Amino acid sequence: MGIEAREYQRTIANSALESNTLVVLPTGLGKTIVALLVAADRLAKLPDRKVVILAPTRPLVLQHAEFFESHYPDKSAKLARLTGEVPPSVRASEFDDAKLIFATPEVIRNDVSAGRYHLDKVCLAVFDEAHRCVRDYAYTDVAHAYRTQASEPLILGLTASPSAKKARIEEICEKLAIARVETRTEKDADVATYVKNVDVAWERLPLPEGYKDVAKILRTAFDLRVNKLRAMHQLPSSARISKRMLLDLGERLHNSLRRGGAGALYGAVQLQSQAMSLTHAIDLLETQGAYSAARFLSKLERARTKSARGLARDAQVMDAQKLLTSLGTPHPKELKLRELVSNDLKSNLHAKIIVFTQFRDTVETIADSLNRMDGVQAVRFVGQASRSEDDPGLSQTEQMQILEDFRDGKYNILVTTSIGEEGLHVPDVDHVIFYEAVPSEIRSIQRRGRTGRTRHGKTTVLMTEGTVDEAYYWTSRKKEEQMHRHLANVKNRGMPKARKKATLLDYVG
Repeated sequence: MGIEAREYQRTIANSALESNTLVVLPTGLGKTIVALLVAADRLAKLPDRKVVILAPTRPLVLQHAEFFESHYPDKSAKLARLTGEVPPSVRASEFDDAKLIFATPEVIRNDVSAGRYHLDKVCLAVFDEAHRCVRDYAYTDVAHAYRTQASEPLILGLTASPSAKKARIEEICEKLAIARVETRTEKDADVATYVKNVDVAWERLPLPEGYKDVAKILRTAFDLRVNKLRAMHQLPSSARISKRMLLDLGERLHNSLRRGGAGALYGAVQLQSQAMSLTHAIDLLETQGAYSAARFLSKLERARTKSARGLARDAQVMDAQKLLTSLGTPHPKELKLRELVSNDLKSNLHAKIIVFTQFRDTVETIADSLNRMDGVQAVRFVGQASRSEDDPGLSQTEQMQILEDFRDGKYNILVTTSIGEEGLHVPDVDHVIFYEAVPSEIRSIQRRGRTGRTRHGKTTVLMTEGTVDEAYYWTSRKKEEQMHRHLANVKNRGMPKARKKATLLDYVG
């Protein structure tokens, strides 16, 4: 096979051969090897069948195909790579001819729906990044079609982080018809010896006074709109108003308008929209910097909606914009990031670093700032969608080339958004830096998993004191603890064999 499977990988694979299984394994501990072991065993017993390996993006599909091509024991087994870039007629013939099929779920869903081929001869379906199998994502339709059409179906779900929510875990298990869960953490005895140390540091940075002055003006404008909504009985009179409450209010207002509401509702919609914009501006200012906040506020003047253009002409917003342009102090995160990068490169000229940020605008700002430093070759890595002429998307071919260049050392810093969280195979990353905390346990786990794969690694989370950063940090930690607790309960109690359709909800406390 060209690789030596670890004992825990063989144990998990043997378990997965018995029934539909969800494998929860930390990033870097070889989920793909488990899939390879299960596929090889399945096709050895059912040589006239096929295996389908699904992944959410084309680069990840091609990455899996490359891994199987190198390590699958039967070198005569034909592989097919089916993505949206392959014409439908070609996909149909390649599916029929291949033994191992690597595809995005949308392609399989669309082809099966169009009758180009059937899944009756597929003896194993692997769903990588299985936490996506919720709501109307294409995994859901493919799983249903596979279970309906295949004569001997077997499902293998792979993820580093399913969810902290019981309902979401249940939904994943239900849609994949999961009968058992195999979970490991870095602390499990059979895994611990393979885990490289990852030092995690949280850098709490004080917000400069000038930034606080601008935030105060924006908060005054925000409070004015919230108080008007309270007077209209659209928001509670005493509770602190969160972003979630504003989002829920927006949904309620739009539903009322669809049902024929009018009059004061339009005013409420405008106030809610402006309050959301102000919240976003404050978050950008406090967690990203003056440039990001100023850029966002300047876009309001050219926005399509009347509420956004009205906000741009608001006296307080205009005052805030003037102050922003006069701020001469860089955001503390920018300074700390440059310090961290400088220290990394001083101690190791060949260090590889990934910087994660939630905002596309910030990606460009960070990359430009870092590229002004000696020894830095930073590259922007974003999704395919183009936001504007100044913010073009990257094609999947361009994405793959950037990853290859990063692996080969042409670039030493990858600055990326959530596009870089899933499936990035960059074995030797020395330092992962979160430019801000994220409230999602799934995203936090995936980001951390980019380091400590083959050698000692570091993770640093940058947080601005007294801002949404700190709230997100605690939210993420709490959710991750909940997830591990739920999965530990499943692992300790086991899945009952008597029940045909067991779910994780039966085991989580």
